[in-house]
Amino acid sequence: MKEYSVWLLLRPHLSRQQKVRLMEALGGAGGVFEADESRLREVIPTLSAEALRSLGDRDLSRAQELCRRMDRLGGSVVDYNDYDYPPLLRQIADPPLALFVRGELPRLTDRIAFGIVGQRRATVGGRKTAAEIAYGLSKNSVIVVSGMAAGIDGAAHKGALDGGSPTIAVFGTAIDKCYPAEHASLMRRIIENGAVVSEYPPGFQTYQGSFVQRNRIISGMSRGVLVVEARQKSGSLITAQRALEQNRDVFAVPGPADAEDHMGTNRLIKDGAAVAVSARDILEVYATSVTPVNTASVQRCAPESPPKEEKQPAPAPKQTGPAAGDDTESAILKAVGKIAHADEIAERTGIPTGELMARLTMMEIKGLLARRPGNYFEVKNRR
Repeated sequence: MKEYSVWLLLRPHLSRQQKVRLMEALGGAGGVFEADESRLREVIPTLSAEALRSLGDRDLSRAQELCRRMDRLGGSVVDYNDYDYPPLLRQIADPPLALFVRGELPRLTDRIAFGIVGQRRATVGGRKTAAEIAYGLSKNSVIVVSGMAAGIDGAAHKGALDGGSPTIAVFGTAIDKCYPAEHASLMRRIIENGAVVSEYPPGFQTYQGSFVQRNRIISGMSRGVLVVEARQKSGSLITAQRALEQNRDVFAVPGPADAEDHMGTNRLIKDGAAVAVSARDILEVYATSVTPVNTASVQRCAPESPPKEEKQPAPAPKQTGPAAGDDTESAILKAVGKIAHADEIAERTGIPTGELMARLTMMEIKGLLARRPGNYFEVKNRR
């Protein structure tokens, strides 16, 4: 029952990691609710006296009221053990115990979710680029994930909706709030054609750090993240950092060297992020692992505009990794052997995770490696 998940979510003096550990060991939140102190200590011997007192409080009234409020919103609660819980999100270091959902959360077991983020004070060109890329991804069945903030996030959601696939907005506020307020109509569209989600229940009083916390969810449920525009101190760079920590792919849209709105994205590219200037640049990376993906159908056009004819194929992404055949690529190929997990490759080569994932992505594009489900990489047969 969802009320047990909400009850556990509300327990103070325990970290998210401790709550998830208890759920996994005791068969879900209901098992935690029923467990006595000795059983709880068997699972986590270091539980504090305050945590044990908190778990001993079995009053479900507040949890039941929050579940009723979700019902009145037409929403639902998806907890860590549910089939509909995003599988990649379950793998991060600090997954949300439950997601409060309005709309229908797409099942991500057989479809790619991909994050698009950027600064709130976006340029007209930045918003157009975000909408174009989101539109192209959505037309090819990719679920675009963003934060529904002003600027790049909102443009990405609009492009995704115009492309016909569901989109997911991750809130940094309680699920019954709309932030910013001017996105009320956009929120309604997303609820009708996807989902808005939050780890914060109705009525929860958020704080400034809540928006930082939600960034790990955007990247956590996604295979990769694209940063479209970012100044040097943009919050979207935090999402990119979370993505690197979670072994996700990071892409960035390049800009002029002296453009303040691209200082952050250019820095990401310098540090190893893959370049993306169109949806095709992203789709090519994932075409071997999830179908259907039709890269030939992607047009670099605004969703509200008719497709523009292109006399020449879209340019290939600028390679930020090593040149073919260099020592680093050779070391990576040797570490992979026939097939290996990204963590194994990192351990065998000693290459920092962020740099390694960027290099693996470029080696995929160059046809040296193929990505397999579960973040495994396989050496492609070369003639």
